[in-house]
Amino acid sequence: MVSILIPVFNEEKILGENLQKLESYLLGLKIPFEVLVINNGSTDGTEILLENLEKQFHWLKALSIPGKSVGRAFAKGVSSAKFPNVISMDADLSVELTFIEQALRLLENAAMVVGSKTMGTQKRSWLRVIGSQIYLLITQVLFHMVITDFSMGAKAYKRAHLLGILNEIDKWTAYVFEICIWLNLNQQSIVQIGVRCSDQRKSRFNIWHEGVYRYQNLFKVWRKLRDPQSWFHRIRLNPS
Repeated sequence: MVSILIPVFNEEKILGENLQKLESYLLGLKIPFEVLVINNGSTDGTEILLENLEKQFHWLKALSIPGKSVGRAFAKGVSSAKFPNVISMDADLSVELTFIEQALRLLENAAMVVGSKTMGTQKRSWLRVIGSQIYLLITQVLFHMVITDFSMGAKAYKRAHLLGILNEIDKWTAYVFEICIWLNLNQQSIVQIGVRCSDQRKSRFNIWHEGVYRYQNLFKVWRKLRDPQSWFHRIRLNPS
């Protein structure tokens, strides 16, 4: 059983075709599933398209939040999901769909599964690859983290583990990093697997602003971890 979460911003051109592709794959797994597409601030015809697609596909749930905020879109999807396993995917399906089946198997004994482009193969711009590698190096130095991919797509979670922190995690793009930190503090298993990623289209985020934001967040988290009253320490996960 799985709930697939897809936050979207201005994805009118590719959404219908990719949902059909996703449907074909999920039907082949022969398990109960739903797909939650969360519109966050789209200015094209994405919202209207989603309304029409929801009438066409019984497994599709169209959600919406005001304004562009991918972290809040993720939280909305998790809180609305009905299955115990949730997997976040990008709208362009740039990561191979076989990640879903692999992740579901691994979630039987893990709290989170990370689809890692670094451990697999990736076709992305050199600028995005170099920026990611520098970011990962800093996380290893400051936080002793061995996670090799904090991007939003191709991540799988046990839903129950997330419900208590949805109001605390970053509202923008650093929520995956914060979830990894929190799960690690609670001694929960995070498994990584290599994935094949082909992402050649223009990013939906301003790469320079996004880079500055991510690095600022690193140091905010570093300070919070030294505050025993911060949510990282205040909210504990019951192992049961």
